[in-house]
Amino acid sequence: MDFAVLVGGTDYYHIERQMENDKDMVIRMVAYDFHFAMQHCTSTEPATGEIVMRFPDSVVIYPEKNKDLPDTLRCRIILSDKSEHIYQIPTVKIQSYSLDDIHQKHLNFFLPYTLLRFRPLLKSKKQINEKELTSFVEKIIVDLEEEVRNGILSQRESEDLILLLTKASARIFAKHPHCHEEVFHLTEPLIKLPSVRINELEQESKQKDAIIAQKDNELAQKDNELTLKDLEINHLQKLLASNGILC
Repeated sequence: MDFAVLVGGTDYYHIERQMENDKDMVIRMVAYDFHFAMQHCTSTEPATGEIVMRFPDSVVIYPEKNKDLPDTLRCRIILSDKSEHIYQIPTVKIQSYSLDDIHQKHLNFFLPYTLLRFRPLLKSKKQINEKELTSFVEKIIVDLEEEVRNGILSQRESEDLILLLTKASARIFAKHPHCHEEVFHLTEPLIKLPSVRINELEQESKQKDAIIAQKDNELAQKDNELTLKDLEINHLQKLLASNGILC
């Protein structure tokens, strides 16, 4: 399982990532979805008592370009009563999306995979245009900055994607260090070291603790004020009663 989420107790989404066109992938998806449906998407019709099993909305994402990738995964299922059912789910090919497509649709988790579109050039032993690579990474950074400004991503989420992009570069260009250096030159200033992040988290935690402590003090002060007022009222009532004013 790559990713599965149940939303609102009713909507189940299942996403798998597959690098190659594995012919048996559809069989695994049937098995995964059947298992998920049994655990989370089974209900009983009140009127008839009939059990209903609802499969999740599933998709397989292919990060790398491959002309043999299918648009859908299909499996014809024949049950014991000879009835036939078609299990069919869509596929998503990341490399068919331009950076503009990704930005407009806010598919930001695609971004670390986009560097894979340079891999065919490496396999064909062609030279990668470093200026083109630089422009490509710069556009990713600009798009992420806009997503942060528009509230689509938090600053930390943007930094995580930059870090993943850098890690992807190190792996894809392992045998072409000059290409990775081009990417790293652009992303390094945007990556926070773990020590910096830890320090920020500690500062945030201290600030939250200080706010909570202040609120606790304010509540305690209000409780003390109410207690004093109660004591004053009780004292006044006793005083009045002792003088025969209250019965």
